Amino acid sequence: MMLLLGMEPTLLQEVIRQRIHDGRLPGNHLIELGHGQGIGQACDACGSIIARTQRMTVRMSADDWRTLRLHDTCFQIWATEKHTGRRT
Repeated sequence: MMLLLGMEPTLLQEVIRQRIHDGRLPGNHLIELGHGQGIGQACDACGSIIARTQRMTVRMSADDWRTLRLHDTCFQIWATEKHTGRRT
């Protein structure tokens, strides 16, 4: 199964895990702001554009109040990987 940008699922998981580790993605709870269609902005998890034909979730980091836009698939992977990819 191929995912965003043609990435294999394990590669996408590794990209998201690395972004959690280096702080580009939070490793803690996010506040849900909403769901909807993409608006042509980049996904904060995988870096590819969230097209108007794709579903996205918009969340806010409870730590620094930054807004994050993620493909629904990337959000689901982040929700799993945040437990294994935390910064040490």
